[in-house]
Amino acid sequence: MRNAKLGPMTMAMGMAFAPATMAAIDLQITEAYTGLSGEDGTPDWIEVTNFGDMDADTGNYWYDDNGPNIADGGNLDSFVLGQGESAVFLLDTAPADDVTYTTAIEEFTAIWGSITNLGHTNGGGNLGQGSDNANLMLGDGTVFDSLEYASGGNLETFENLNDTVQLSVDGVNGAYESAPFFNDNLSLPNDTATLIGSPGVVPEPASILLLCSGAVAVLARRRQL
Repeated sequence: MRNAKLGPMTMAMGMAFAPATMAAIDLQITEAYTGLSGEDGTPDWIEVTNFGDMDADTGNYWYDDNGPNIADGGNLDSFVLGQGESAVFLLDTAPADDVTYTTAIEEFTAIWGSITNLGHTNGGGNLGQGSDNANLMLGDGTVFDSLEYASGGNLETFENLNDTVQLSVDGVNGAYESAPFFNDNLSLPNDTATLIGSPGVVPEPASILLLCSGAVAVLARRRQL
């Protein structure tokens, strides 16, 4: 019996077809800041990263906290994220200190420095300092991704890598120390607080490959498209 062989045209078609069938959008909430007791420094925020191999428009997604409910959710500002790109969304557009800062964006930048893709949600509620979760939803209310934590109000942000939620550590996974700001409610030296986090910092390429290996990563996180 002869071994069947694929002709060059058939092989080319198969190779061209395979990547298309594996292409997927895989947005994940990779970081969240839940505020402090007393002065927060910035509004609560979430970071969204695209681990898929298709561009994703964040304007097609909504945020809501514990619930979640699309009617109470807030639409994300529109950023087209390529693979491995992130955007940060402030959950409250009113700055904590509207005397010093004109906008929440200005306030955030003063604390964390300038980052690419910094926007807002237009609702969805702030994150609680007790147990809560941040949810990323499609327009029909389907939860696309979620970051859940047991307690908040920390000087460190929550980061979510490999489905493990943990507090950020200075110098690890791109985390760094923010600029200092006044907080007289935490008994800190000189009533000065600094935060630890990595807003807008893209994970290392090795992490992207581990988290996103085609459709496997999507199935592992049990997304519903």
